[in-house]
Amino acid sequence: MLVLSSYPSLIPVLQGPWELSNTEAGTINGLFFAGKLITVAIVTTLTDRFDAKGLYLAFLALGSASALAFAFVADGFISAALLRFLEGVALGGTYMPGLRILTDNVPAGSRSRATSFYTASFFLAAGLSFFLALELEPLVGWRWTVAACGMGPLAAFLLALVLVPRPMRAERPPPRLFDVKPVFTNRRAVGFSLLYAIHNAEFTAFASWLVPFLVFARGFDSAGHSSTGGTDLATIAALASIVALPASVAGNEMAHKMSRQVWIIVVTLVSALTAVAFGFAAQAAYGLVLVLAFAYSITIAADSSAITGGVIHSADPERKGATLALYSLIGFSGAAIGPALFGVVLDLAGGETLPSAWVTAFAVIAVLVLIQPLLVLRVVRGPKMYD
Repeated sequence: MLVLSSYPSLIPVLQGPWELSNTEAGTINGLFFAGKLITVAIVTTLTDRFDAKGLYLAFLALGSASALAFAFVADGFISAALLRFLEGVALGGTYMPGLRILTDNVPAGSRSRATSFYTASFFLAAGLSFFLALELEPLVGWRWTVAACGMGPLAAFLLALVLVPRPMRAERPPPRLFDVKPVFTNRRAVGFSLLYAIHNAEFTAFASWLVPFLVFARGFDSAGHSSTGGTDLATIAALASIVALPASVAGNEMAHKMSRQVWIIVVTLVSALTAVAFGFAAQAAYGLVLVLAFAYSITIAADSSAITGGVIHSADPERKGATLALYSLIGFSGAAIGPALFGVVLDLAGGETLPSAWVTAFAVIAVLVLIQPLLVLRVVRGPKMYD
């Protein structure tokens, strides 16, 4: 997943030479998640019938090839959008099938915690990708930086080939492979999928626009500007993503203690407030901006494992692949929308040079997040707010 943050890290570098509007810059990364969306809708369902490891390996190889193509072919909006989309297709073929392999090979009592660590690895990957891209770009240029990130899927291919077990198959596969109607009748699974869509929209908007926002905010603080060069920015972006890993794991534990639904409501309310505060902080001391960047990353991640664990807990064991496919299909629709929506609002509000435009963009994301408590109360809620 080292390709995850390669392009978002480089938006400040590429936006000028490629003459990209904020809408176009956000759309390129939105298409990455659109590619992921399309793949998981098909590939994850296939894991109900076929060996997930073979699919997993094939898409890892595609991930490396598409990243190398982006590195040496992309030269503007169209080519970058198409190749970033292909990178997303590759990632979609690994993420949920990987989760299927994992949950099929751990005892039922350990699946929630195993899922929380797997989900949390997403944030670790985002942080390492930010760090690698922002450290390398000043040294070797953006093309070789993207190529270096493309070595991540290749390394993963070699590791998976040797270390990843073949998943166990269900004794009785579904009568029709793509029969998703029974999954749609699972009200709680659909509810958790909608929660995941909003969670992903918030996360991808934050991850895609974090570096441009930090660059913007740094310009208001002469002390921050002089003390925060490219290396510091790489460290900040990486750590702001990596801190989400323990937050996600700890959030899963909290969900077990106070009920999954209550925890999701608490986290989303805090996250919406933090989003607005982060947008307003641009003209404040740069140190406050950094504190809020870490705080916002933590609140975004704190309910991610609880949501994913919820859909697995709600799934029919014989239709786990189809349920995860629906979860991914709905969830990554939000992921595709988040970066583009943020860019559109930024443009409509006056552009990336206006503090008020950033406030407006983050406020729109906050309003979106506030839909989650309503979903919990109306769709996901059990008879006693417990799983």
